[in-house]
Amino acid sequence: MGVRMRAGFAVRHLLPDQAAGPVELSGYAARVQPATGVRDPLQVAALALAVGDQGPYLLIGLDVCAADTALVASLTASCRLPADRLQVVCSHTHSAPAGYHLLDCGRPDPAFLRQLVATAAATAAAAMDALVPCRLGWGRAALADPPWANRRDPGGMVDPRLHALKIERADGTRAPVCMLWSAACHPVVLEASQRRISADWVGVVRAGLPYPSIFIPGCSGDQNPRRRGEAALAEWVGVAERLHALWCSVRVGAADALAAVRASVELPRLAGDRPAVAGGPRPAGWDAVARPGRPVPPTVAEVGAWRVGDGRLLFWPGEPHAALAQGLPADCLATGHAGASCGYVPERAAYAAGGYEVAAAHRYYGFASALAPEAGEILRRTGEALLAEVS
Repeated sequence: MGVRMRAGFAVRHLLPDQAAGPVELSGYAARVQPATGVRDPLQVAALALAVGDQGPYLLIGLDVCAADTALVASLTASCRLPADRLQVVCSHTHSAPAGYHLLDCGRPDPAFLRQLVATAAATAAAAMDALVPCRLGWGRAALADPPWANRRDPGGMVDPRLHALKIERADGTRAPVCMLWSAACHPVVLEASQRRISADWVGVVRAGLPYPSIFIPGCSGDQNPRRRGEAALAEWVGVAERLHALWCSVRVGAADALAAVRASVELPRLAGDRPAVAGGPRPAGWDAVARPGRPVPPTVAEVGAWRVGDGRLLFWPGEPHAALAQGLPADCLATGHAGASCGYVPERAAYAAGGYEVAAAHRYYGFASALAPEAGEILRRTGEALLAEVS
């Protein structure tokens, strides 16, 4: 065993000043705006990891729907770390102020974006200042009856797994540093008619954990809650209880394995289209990115992989469908919504069935066409290569 790993964690609440002006929520098209209040606080969390003079590496979790390249660049600059040592992941709640402009899904408020970046910078600095020797361990469990399902196909694949990284102090107190956890489901229990700021079911689970935590959303592009609405949030207390049981069962130990790699990839897109919008007229700006029948340039995306102790993290952009993570090594936790979004990333088989994710969603993200069927395969191959580098 070499030099012991150190970990630091910090968390800050993120609440826009609604008294200063209206704030619009992101995630649902044609939602009545602006927000009418706060149901539960949003969170900015930061986990710093270092071994000897290696690092620190920093994971920042944001309660916003998505990020674009401009927001990621601002966050990177504010944290004063090289880009290859920082990973930003969004929870994808659909009840937070806009992190960037998703078409017809709420306009970003410049004051909120400044607050978001400043809060992330302060949280990151606090996490790095809090670095202490730690012990850690990974845990995984599958729920027999998860409160989520495949939203495209009622009989389709569901990823029922919970993942947890338990980190505690190595000073004999066994005091928790934090839990990093994941469950692959869209945070959309609260529907578009709900206009209060909220972290959705993610906030319910966090509130039920007796220690600090940071959430990453897994590959949830086609995974939705089984039941929707305010009353359905109560079901998610059971997920917190299962995660706590997982925490209690995980054996921790000293660790010195820490590595991070990153790669840029080009994700091809289909030829430009001009699809109709079901249920109503096209929102303003819908045709601004149209390139009917014309080639659409590929989207450059970032993929990252970390080794933390005896587990590995794989960071994918956008909204990958759950099938893309199936068959990865057992020690790997793959997540979407990392870095700047590229929109939905379905598996190839999903294209034949059509539907929102492959026929219309790209326009809300501001792209002229959907990703090509091979895009998911490119992310998968790139991810597998990066995982091999940090083995």
